[in-house]
Amino acid sequence: MKKFKIIFLALISISFATSCDGDFEELNKDPNNPVAIPADLVLGYAQRQFSNATYGMQRGGDMGACWAQLWSKVQYNDEARYVPRRGVIDAIWNNIYTLTVSEATAMYDLAEADGNTNLQGVALVMQAIGYQTLTDLYGPIPYTEAVNGAILKPAYDSEEVVYDGVIDLLTRASSLLANGTGTITASSDLYYGGDASKWLKLANSLKFRALMRISGTKNVSSELSALLSGGQMFSSNADSAELVYLSVAPDANPIWETVVDGNRPEYKIGLALVDILEGLGDPRLEAYASPNASGDIVGKPAGFGNQTPLPNEELGYTYANISGLGDFYLQPELPAVIMSYSQLSFLMAEAANEGFISGGIPAAKNYYYQGITANFSWNGLDAASYIAQENLNFASQSDGRNKIATQEWISLFSQGFEAWTEWRRTNIPALLPAAEGAESSIPSRLYYPTLEASLNKENYDSAASGLGGDLLTSSLFWQ
Repeated sequence: MKKFKIIFLALISISFATSCDGDFEELNKDPNNPVAIPADLVLGYAQRQFSNATYGMQRGGDMGACWAQLWSKVQYNDEARYVPRRGVIDAIWNNIYTLTVSEATAMYDLAEADGNTNLQGVALVMQAIGYQTLTDLYGPIPYTEAVNGAILKPAYDSEEVVYDGVIDLLTRASSLLANGTGTITASSDLYYGGDASKWLKLANSLKFRALMRISGTKNVSSELSALLSGGQMFSSNADSAELVYLSVAPDANPIWETVVDGNRPEYKIGLALVDILEGLGDPRLEAYASPNASGDIVGKPAGFGNQTPLPNEELGYTYANISGLGDFYLQPELPAVIMSYSQLSFLMAEAANEGFISGGIPAAKNYYYQGITANFSWNGLDAASYIAQENLNFASQSDGRNKIATQEWISLFSQGFEAWTEWRRTNIPALLPAAEGAESSIPSRLYYPTLEASLNKENYDSAASGLGGDLLTSSLFWQ
């Protein structure tokens, strides 16, 4: 009997072991931690993280809109006086590299394995957005050796090399999207809901912007003209690349999350913007700014807060007296704009005015008025009466240059980093450095992240030396 029990138990054990072995892999799969994911599931995360990295108030607000003097501050004014927090600068670099560029690179590889050329094109566009933003903010950056786990100390590439790479990424993306196969899951695409035709327009519009940014360093006329004749660029506000936020934190617009939900009303309207809009009789002022305690719209000049404490009753730089941001820009669902039809129109106007594309001043004026009209519409306004004013018209290249750049600066009100970047390129309108600023001129770049000087010292030293030092005021090659 004992012998029978042993044999019986052995047979049960063999049967159990055999059946377990057959389903072992299935039993040990964690459905909450897959080893592989569909390529398009990466997209929304990369999009949202990029917008948060640039729209955050301690980022694109303090070091973008304030440095472009569209906004000002009546307290906690260090960044506006050119004393940025190094930890915030570190986070911008880290987040764009790891949460946008790296994610988009992984998405490209996954899409390539799936044979989804539309998603490959989308991934290249996201890489281009990330890399161009990084080089515009910092200067020379790792590009050819970036996001490669086998390279722990990537070399820094010159800005020219990075821009060539960005333009190539967008060119390849355009080709893939023009003849694309495969779908883009609508719920995963926070810009266009899976519409590949709009991604094609974005790729080409971004390429036009990148070419215009370096137009002072090389002849880009043929490439700009080719994009224009190709016709696959933004043609209305419906084509603009925007990420729409939700109504509650942590998925609301970072402006609302900081100013309203976080009760940080020190962010105010800039005096330079108020003066220019009032001089033009521009109704966007009432969308951009809220009335002060007396019912007036009052801006504050950049700076103060070192020798002159803020808030300051004597000068009138107080919470009650200086106008805050307008209600339209304090909506939790306000979109984060990646690139707008309005901006493309102003860049086309500039290109025509400078003779980079055909049409001369007549074409430049058409694009210019097109840009103003598009921005008015985005703000819920009608531009008809405004653009009929003679003081907006121009008949010379120099006058056109000033008026086109000024209107673009106005239109970039909520896009802090992009507003500062375009101002750094054109130096229009004329702005004075912040009063009591730590630098004698408006910053031209961000510092490199603090850890680069120790973890990647040789490459960091080489890049900083090429800039003339890792300084806020070191010039970039397109300035």
